Amino acid sequence: MNSVPGTATPQLAKIASRILAGSFLFEDLDPELLSQLSDQASVKRMDDGEFLFKKGAPADGLYAVEAGKVRISTVSDSGKEIVLNVLAPGAVFGEIALLDGEARTATARAVGPTRLLFISRDDFFVIFDREAPLRRHITALLCRRLRWVSDLLEDANFLDLTGRLIKRLLWLAERHGGPDPEGIRIALPLSQQELGLMLGVTREAVNKKLRDLEKRDLITRRDGRLVIRDRDGLKDLLADAIKS
Repeated sequence: MNSVPGTATPQLAKIASRILAGSFLFEDLDPELLSQLSDQASVKRMDDGEFLFKKGAPADGLYAVEAGKVRISTVSDSGKEIVLNVLAPGAVFGEIALLDGEARTATARAVGPTRLLFISRDDFFVIFDREAPLRRHITALLCRRLRWVSDLLEDANFLDLTGRLIKRLLWLAERHGGPDPEGIRIALPLSQQELGLMLGVTREAVNKKLRDLEKRDLITRRDGRLVIRDRDGLKDLLADAIKS
């Protein structure tokens, strides 16, 4: 892993500001605070399959994906891997260990050649300790994150695989979707294995459910991407799964 340390150049700060402003972590943050954070950014480059950090590693700072992808996963005591997320360009991550200083709660690994932006924990807290508006912003973020975790627990206990898959597809369409002649194209390339790991099931199980959704004319698969053909139809099917 190669690192370019030091204060951000104007060009790098501009890139960092754009990415941070579009993230769930810093959206609607005061531009002056955003600028202060962006000025601290440096670059980390990773090769395909390279580990950024492993679960249990000490906290070092905050990351953002500029190019490539990062797989966030955890492994059970029995050795089973569960993919929590696959992060595309624009995603910001590592905020839990950044804030509490404890060990990393998951493993991060590059998928393809990847370029990351990095803000060290020390640099972040110089600004955090000085700026009350940033502290209030982060507090609100943590509340939203707790609600998200609560939703995940509910899904795991109350939804079958079809419901969980549909909810994940709608989530991906919202965050990575773009216009397509047939509907909404999910720009993020995800294999069936990666979808299965996200949902805690096998690739074969995901493939079967995707075929079922294709037969219903709700989705299609083209050029390695998923296209949502009938979002309202998926929402109706999800509503039925929630009721059952």
